[in-house]
Amino acid sequence: DRPTAPGIEIAMLALPSRHVAGDYTDVIKLDDDRLLLAIGDVTGKGMPASLLMSNLQAALRTLVPLEIPLSETTGHINRVICDNTGFDKFITYFHGIYDSRDNSFRYVNAGHNPPMLVHSDGAMEELEVGGLLLGVMKGMPYERGDVVLRDGDVLAMFTDGVTEAMSPEEEEFEEHRLEEVLRENRHLSAQGILDAVRSAIISWTGSATALSDDLTMLVLKMT
Repeated sequence: DRPTAPGIEIAMLALPSRHVAGDYTDVIKLDDDRLLLAIGDVTGKGMPASLLMSNLQAALRTLVPLEIPLSETTGHINRVICDNTGFDKFITYFHGIYDSRDNSFRYVNAGHNPPMLVHSDGAMEELEVGGLLLGVMKGMPYERGDVVLRDGDVLAMFTDGVTEAMSPEEEEFEEHRLEEVLRENRHLSAQGILDAVRSAIISWTGSATALSDDLTMLVLKMT
């Protein structure tokens, strides 16, 4: 059963492409009030991406109980990835902690596609604060971003398999279409929103099996 916290719904989608899985998503319960959400994507070829992702997951799961600040946690994970990867491989990564006591969401974006926060009134903001992608250089500083989630808000975290899904005419799905689907379906449940995105992508690509990249998405809905 997937961990959750008071006042939110969470839905996850992970469709691996025919190639090796280079995507990662995780939901970790920190305590009764707080939940950590993470998503990542390995860039580059060669050594199985899933091996690098297991390094990332192990590092995150080791650091979580230590209760160190999110920006420092990101720096530690970056060091682990730098130690375990070659020069042609990096990870775009995003993680954040939702706290149900004040509805805050504190996050760090390490070069990942900015998650979309669609407010109940349809306004949208992107969660961009953070730093460089993981595995480029040790000792990189990371900055923390803070937002407050309100009733009806939808937070969508995704990998580029979503926005780069190709139509038969070789046109990408792109951010603006994703934003439109999220906005139009923001009144639905987290699972309903996820299903709407999945349907839109399948009709865009013309087939669920035509994916050239993993398609991973995590939706948080304030109830």
